[in-house]
Amino acid sequence: MEFIEHTFAWCRGEIFEGRLLALFGVAVVALALSFWRLGSTPAARAMFVPLLVVGALALLVGLTMSFNNQVRINTYSAAFSENPDEFVQAERERTEAFIKWYPYTMYSFSVVVILGLGVFLWKPTPLGRAIGLATLLLGLCVLFLDHFSEERAESYHAQIIEELERQPPMQ
Repeated sequence: MEFIEHTFAWCRGEIFEGRLLALFGVAVVALALSFWRLGSTPAARAMFVPLLVVGALALLVGLTMSFNNQVRINTYSAAFSENPDEFVQAERERTEAFIKWYPYTMYSFSVVVILGLGVFLWKPTPLGRAIGLATLLLGLCVLFLDHFSEERAESYHAQIIEELERQPPMQ
């Protein structure tokens, strides 16, 4: 298998993840609209804005991920065709730069989950609980998706290292 196929697989994984996130966003927006339209209690009505914000954010980020990675496939293909060795080296530098951010993302969104739980427990008003639940939902969603993104990035990075080891040393 040619190295660029690993790059395409990584991009397709990111596209899939983006589509999942966008689908999640659509579902949360639909849920928010249901609470707004059908909610008869103050707690149900309070869920509208926080869920709408989380859903819109997930939809926007998911569509952006999907679109950007579609564009990257063409860009990466052209760069690989032009100079495969240079492309692999550039990918190594790029993946090393973003892989080190995964632990910070995991810690940060774990804190977001705890904050959401804290708001839910210590702000027992309908809006406070709605904000807490929406924050929990957002934090758990990011943790869930980032877990798989990190695994895919580590796997792709291992393929890059393997490819670099196969290449003859540069003069």
